[in-house]
Amino acid sequence: MKVILGSNDLLGVPFPLVLADRFFHMYAEKGGWKLDVFRWDEEARQPVYEVLASEPQMDNIRTNPTGIVTFNRESDNAFLFKFRPKPGVSQIFGKVPMSEELEVRIDDHSIRVNRGNTTLVTFARNVMIGIPIGIQVGADGSIAMGVSRLPEGLRLARRSA
Repeated sequence: MKVILGSNDLLGVPFPLVLADRFFHMYAEKGGWKLDVFRWDEEARQPVYEVLASEPQMDNIRTNPTGIVTFNRESDNAFLFKFRPKPGVSQIFGKVPMSEELEVRIDDHSIRVNRGNTTLVTFARNVMIGIPIGIQVGADGSIAMGVSRLPEGLRLARRSA
């Protein structure tokens, strides 16, 4: 299974993207892509799902009949990001504010992490294989690629077909 984020290919990567405490898990199921998004509760050591099998679990998230999942900011309904279940294109695209200054922009060509008007890092044309987390952007602005360490209590399990 190959997930595409920007022009980055991720193969066998359970969490292609982690933004602060929000984990994105994309997987192929019955002819299409599915998305799970959860926030990891460090204290309870359990996930709090926002999207489960591409079905919104919160009011600020929408889906349509073609399977596109759209997240909106709760306060002003501004666009944040979309998930496309279509193979061969970037599965997630949009702009995700991380804090007052920090944001992640994902388009079909790259993933950019910006602080204000300054680009901190650009991810383009990378291939990641078999690691737990592809790209991780911390709430503090830390940035990592190819992360092998998961939060305490988070365990990977095989999905049954």
